[in-house]
Amino acid sequence: MAGNRKSTRQSASTAPKYAESGSDFSEGETKSRKRSAAKPTRRKRPREANDEGDDVKDEDSPPAKKPAKAKARAAKPPASKPSSASTALAPPPTNRDADGSQSVYWLFKAEPLPRFENGVNVAFSIDDLRACTKPEPWSGVRNPQARNNMQAMRKGDLGFFYHSNAKPSGVVGVLRVVEEAKADETAFDPKDPYYDAKSEREKPKWYCVGVEFVRKFDEMLDLKMLKGFGEKGAPLEGMQLVTSSRLSVSRVSKEEWGFIMGLADADKVDGEEEKDAPSDEKDKTEAARESDGQKRADTTKDASEAKKGRKGKKSKK
Repeated sequence: MAGNRKSTRQSASTAPKYAESGSDFSEGETKSRKRSAAKPTRRKRPREANDEGDDVKDEDSPPAKKPAKAKARAAKPPASKPSSASTALAPPPTNRDADGSQSVYWLFKAEPLPRFENGVNVAFSIDDLRACTKPEPWSGVRNPQARNNMQAMRKGDLGFFYHSNAKPSGVVGVLRVVEEAKADETAFDPKDPYYDAKSEREKPKWYCVGVEFVRKFDEMLDLKMLKGFGEKGAPLEGMQLVTSSRLSVSRVSKEEWGFIMGLADADKVDGEEEKDAPSDEKDKTEAARESDGQKRADTTKDASEAKKGRKGKKSKK
C-alpha cells in the first residue's frame, strides 16, 4: 500500500506522459491506480455541490455550526457626550425667585498684581473695573465649571469681586452682570494669552459675561477670615470659595451673600456709594430692601458680632 501511495504521487507529477502512453498499462492496473489515488485525495465537498439543494454532508467534515439566532441584538449607539456648545444652549430661564430677588449670587476672581502670560500683563483689579466706561468682558476663563457658572448668570445679577493671588487675597467689592454669556473672543485670537485652538467660532468652547462696577468695600474681607467662618456648622461652611478655592468663578448662596455683606457693613465706614442705576432698577432695589430690611438688619448684626468676636480672638494671640 505504501508503494502504491508513492507511485501515485509520482504519477500525479508526470500525468501528461502517462496520458500520452496509456497503452503501456493494462486496464486492471489503471483501475488499481485510480482507486489508490482516490483515497488520499478525499476532501470536503465544494460549495458548488449544494447549489441545487444537495444537503448531503461529507463524513470527514467537522459538524456544522448551529445557525445564528435570527433575533440578533441591536447594536447600542455610542453614548453622545454633551459638547461645550450644547451646554451653552440650555441656560436656566431666570435667576429670580417668586419675590423677584436674586436666587444665586456669584464670586469673580481676578489678579490685581502684575503677572505676564505670553508677554501680556493679565492683572485686573476692582479699580480697573471702576475705570471702565463700558461693560467689561470677563474673558480668559478656561475652567468648565467656572464657564458653566457664567452661562447660568442673568442680566442684573450681583457678584463679589475677589482679589486673587494677592497679599492678602479676599473679597474687595461688588460688581453687576450687564451682559449675559456670549462667546469669549479671546479664545479665537492666537496672540491672546488665553487663546485656545480647539475653540471654533462656529462651535465655541468658552464663554464670558459683561460686568460693571458697583461698589468697593472700605476694608478687604480676606480669605483667612472667610475660611474661619467656613468651619463645620458656621455660616460659610458650604461656600464654593471655601470648598473649591481654586475655582475662578463660583456660586454664592443667598444666605452666604447676606452674611458676607453683613461683614462688609459691620463697621459702617464704607465711604463708597453704589453706582447710579436707572430709576426703575432703583425702585426695584428699594422695594427689595424694604421687604428684606429686617432680615438684612439681623444678618448684619450677627455678622458684626461674629467679626468683633474674631477680632477679639486675634488680639489675644
